[in-house]
Amino acid sequence: MRVDSSRSGALPAGGGEMGHLIRTHNWQDTPIGPPADWPQVLHILVDLMLASSQPMFIVWGPERTMLYNSAYREILASKHPALGQAFDKVWYEIWEHDLQPIVARAYAGEALHMDDYPLMMMRKGYLEETHFSFSYTPVRNPDGGVEGFFCPCLEITEQVLEERRARLRAELTERLRSLSSPKGLTHEAAALVARHVGAEQSAYAEIDDSGEFAIIESDWNNGRMHSNAGRHRLLDFGPAFIADLKAGRSIAIGDVRLDPRTSAPEARETFSQRGIRAFLNVPHIRNGRLVAVLAVHAAEPRYWHPADVALVEEVAERTNVAVEGARSEDARRASEDRLRETRDALALATKASSLGWGTWDFTTGKASVDVRGREIMGLEPGEGAIEDWMRCIHPEDREGFESEIGACLREGRSFDHEYRVVDRDGGQRFVHGTGFFNATPDGRPTLGTGFVRDVTDQKRSEQHQNMLMAELDHRVKNILAVVQSIARQSLARGNETGPEAAERLVGRISALAWSHTLLARSRWEGACLEVLVENAIAAYRNEHAARVLVKGPGLKITPKAAQTLTLALHELVTNAAKYGALSRPEGRVTAEWSLAEGQGGGRLVFIWQEEGGPVIDHPPRRKGFGSLLIERTLAYDLNGEVTLDFAPAGLRAVINLPLDKLRVVDGQPERRAKTPTPLAGNRSTLRGKRVLVVEDEHFVGHETAKALEGAGSRVVGPVSTVGEALKLAVTEDFDAAVLDVNLNGELIWPAARALCAREIPVVFATGYSDTVGVPRGLDKLPWIEKPFETDRLVLALAAVMDGGAAA
Repeated sequence: MRVDSSRSGALPAGGGEMGHLIRTHNWQDTPIGPPADWPQVLHILVDLMLASSQPMFIVWGPERTMLYNSAYREILASKHPALGQAFDKVWYEIWEHDLQPIVARAYAGEALHMDDYPLMMMRKGYLEETHFSFSYTPVRNPDGGVEGFFCPCLEITEQVLEERRARLRAELTERLRSLSSPKGLTHEAAALVARHVGAEQSAYAEIDDSGEFAIIESDWNNGRMHSNAGRHRLLDFGPAFIADLKAGRSIAIGDVRLDPRTSAPEARETFSQRGIRAFLNVPHIRNGRLVAVLAVHAAEPRYWHPADVALVEEVAERTNVAVEGARSEDARRASEDRLRETRDALALATKASSLGWGTWDFTTGKASVDVRGREIMGLEPGEGAIEDWMRCIHPEDREGFESEIGACLREGRSFDHEYRVVDRDGGQRFVHGTGFFNATPDGRPTLGTGFVRDVTDQKRSEQHQNMLMAELDHRVKNILAVVQSIARQSLARGNETGPEAAERLVGRISALAWSHTLLARSRWEGACLEVLVENAIAAYRNEHAARVLVKGPGLKITPKAAQTLTLALHELVTNAAKYGALSRPEGRVTAEWSLAEGQGGGRLVFIWQEEGGPVIDHPPRRKGFGSLLIERTLAYDLNGEVTLDFAPAGLRAVINLPLDKLRVVDGQPERRAKTPTPLAGNRSTLRGKRVLVVEDEHFVGHETAKALEGAGSRVVGPVSTVGEALKLAVTEDFDAAVLDVNLNGELIWPAARALCAREIPVVFATGYSDTVGVPRGLDKLPWIEKPFETDRLVLALAAVMDGGAAA
C-alpha cells in the first residue's frame, strides 16, 4: 500500500473507550511522536481500526510501536494498556521464536495470512495455549519503504480446543468399546487425557479397603518423569488435599509449593520425590467412599484450563462406568465358572449317590437290583423278577419302554430312555435309564445291565418353566389383542376422526400400559384401587389438590379388574378434561367408592360426580366409543352395572360391581400405595423455548419433537448418541432438554450432568421404571415412563421450567 506523506491534525472523535485512550495518550514520548506528526495513512488506519468490532492492531515505525482497538484489548487481557509500547516488548514471551520471523517478513514488504497459528501466551498470569487467524498487511511510504503493518485478527482458541476435545471423546468411546479388561481401560483413559492436556504423566489409582493407600498398577509417561507405579500413603500428600478428595471434589493445583493444601514440608517432600510440581486429580466416590482417582501430573508449574478440568472429569466418569462394567462382567464370568465347576462336582457326587444299578437275566426272568435301584423303582424286598420291574412302570409308558429295548437290540446301540414309575400309593416319579443289552444271533435278549436315576425334580422344574413361558405368551398375546381391539374400535367410529382420534387412541394405550406397569411391579398379584384412581386424575390436580376428591376404603383388585377399571377411569377423566368439570378452573370432581351388601353378595359402588363445569343442556345424542367402552367392558369383563346421568350440573357415573369379580383374597390387610404425582405445568411456558431432544428410536424421537413444536418450542435434534448429546450439552444453549436414558447401550448420564451443571432443566423419557441405578445428583430429576402421551411430556417439561421440580 503506497501513501503520501501529507499531515493531518488531531485524532477525530469516536472509537469508544479505546478511541478516548488513543486521543489522550502521551504520544509525544513515544517513537512515533504526537498525532499531528503522523502520516495521513496512519490516521486512516486508526479510524478504520477504531470503527471495527473485529480485533485489530497497528505496528508502526522502526521501533514497532503498537496501537489497537477495544476488541484487541480482550486478547491482550492483563497486558493492557500497551498503547505506544514496542510490539516485541508486549509479546516478549512469543517474540523470538514465533513473532520475530513473520514481523521481519512484513517489514520486508510481504503480505502474510495465517489461518491457525498456535502460540503459548502469557497474558493472564500463566502460560496458555492459544490459536489465531490473522493477516499482516505492510504499509509503505511514498518512497516505497515499509512504515509498519496493519493486522486484523481473530482468536480461535476455543474452537480449536473444542474440536480437539471432541476428537478425544470419540477416541475414548472407541477405546472403551474395544477394550474389556479394567487395567487396559484405565491405562488408555489416563494416556488419552495426559496427551490431551500436555502433561508428563497420568495414572488411575485405586484406593485400598482401609482408605489409607493409593495403588497404581501402571502409569503413562512421556519419558520426562519416572514411573510412580506402586503403593502410596495418602496422608503423606497433605491431609487437607486428601480430605477434599474424599469429599468427592476434583482438585487442580498449579504449583504444589504454593497451594496451602500441599505446601507443608512433608507434603512438599512427597511430591518432590515423585517429580510432581502440578497435578489434576478427579476422585471416584462409591457408596460414600473414595475408591479411585484419575491423576494427571506435570513436572513444572502450570495452569489447568477449566474446560480441560471438566473434560478430565467426564473421561473419569465414563472410565469409572466402563471399569465397573468390565469388573462386573469379569465377576459374572468368574461366578459362572465357579458355578459350572460346582455344578459339575455336584453332578458327579449326585451321580455317584443317586444312581441305582441292576441286571436283567432274560433266560431266567430274574432282575438283580441294588438298594438304590429298588428305592427308585419302588420295588419291595421280595420282588426280584423282570415282571416286577415292568409292573412298576406306568402303564402308558410300558409300550415305549419295550419298543426302546427292541430298537437297541436291532441297532446294536445302548439303552437311553426316560419313563414314569408308579409306587404302591399311586405316586408318580420320572426315571432316566441307561445301559446295554446282549442278544443271541437271532436277536433274542439274553442279559441286560445298566443304571436308573430319579429325575422327578428336574422334570417338574422343566414343566414349571414351560408353564411360565406359556403364561407369558398368553399375557403378551392377550394385551396385544386388547390394544388391537381398542385401536380398531376407536378408529372405526365416525365421531372420532383426525388428530383427536389419534390422541384418544394414544391415551387409551398409555392408560393400559400404566396398569401393566403397576401390575408388573406387584408380580401380577393385583393392584390397589386408590392407586389406579390417583394416577388417573393426578395430572389434573395442578397446584389445587382439592380440585379432585378421592376417597374410599382400601381394596386390592385383580389384574383383569385393574386393566378394565384403568380404561374406564381414563375415559371419565379425559371427557371431564375436554368437556366437563376439569375443563374449567372452578370445576370439581369427586371419585368415591364404598363396599355394600347386595343381591348375590358384596358389591363395590363407585361414584364419579362432576360439578362446576359447563352446563349440560341434554345427554349426548350419540354415544361415543368412550361411553360404550365404560358400559360394555365393565358389564362384560366384570359383570357390572353402569349408569351415566348427564345432569345439567354435571355428569354422574355410578359403577356397581360384584366383589367376587374384583377382590384379591390373600389374607393381607389392604395397603394404600403411593404413586408419584405427574407434573403438570402451563404448556405456554414452552412457547419460543429451545429444547434439546435425545432419543435413539426414530419414531419416538419424531413424535416427541412434533409435540414440542406443537407447543411452540424450537427443537434441536433428535440426536441419537451420547457423544453427540454431550457435545451439544457443552457447546450449545438450551432452555430445557428431554433425554432418553439408554442410547444403544450407552447411558445418558454424562450429557445429563453437563446440562445440570449449566442449570438447564431436564426431563428423562425412558422405558425404565425402577430397574436402573441413577447416579447421585441426577436421582431427583423427573421421569416420564414410556409409552407416554406426548401431552403428558409437554406438561411435565413445562412444570419443570416453571419450577415444579429441581433441575
